[in-house]
Amino acid sequence: MAVALCGAVAVLQFALPDAMPVLLPFSESFYARTLAATDDGRRIDLARKTVAAAPGRAENWLLLASAYQQKDKALSGRVLASLRRSYTVAPLSPDAHDWRLAYIFSNWSLMPADLKTSAMAEAESYTTRYTGYIYIKELAPTLADSEGRVALGLVALTRDRTDQSARRVAEYRAQQANLTQ
Repeated sequence: MAVALCGAVAVLQFALPDAMPVLLPFSESFYARTLAATDDGRRIDLARKTVAAAPGRAENWLLLASAYQQKDKALSGRVLASLRRSYTVAPLSPDAHDWRLAYIFSNWSLMPADLKTSAMAEAESYTTRYTGYIYIKELAPTLADSEGRVALGLVALTRDRTDQSARRVAEYRAQQANLTQ
């Protein structure tokens, strides 16, 4: 009976996060409420609760970084600390790639060296997947920060060259195999 009641509360809390108080500490409930919050202080409070409910999820740290950014109106130490923490807990999180890369490369000229290094490594890794490669290729020309646009463009160019080299090697080996037969 208690399990059924707990399950029903969890379903309601997840399905209707704004219609009832948070009874179970699901990060998704806090996440949804954070996105809906209009007050900066409330947004930060809910983002902190999201992180507390699931501190190992990079997207929760990015939500906190976004809440700080909206309140501080600048790339503050709190924003940078949350970005760093997102890389510490999940440097290659599939749920964090898109937002984190877009944010860091959009603010590339303002980013410290450690975050640039992490973002480059993440972007290079992400391009090994087809969807990541397409995302990087589509994101690069949209960036307002010219340094970020160049940096991300280099990641895409490097991936293109790597693919071309691999194709040439495969073609050469196929030709050599045909010659020896």
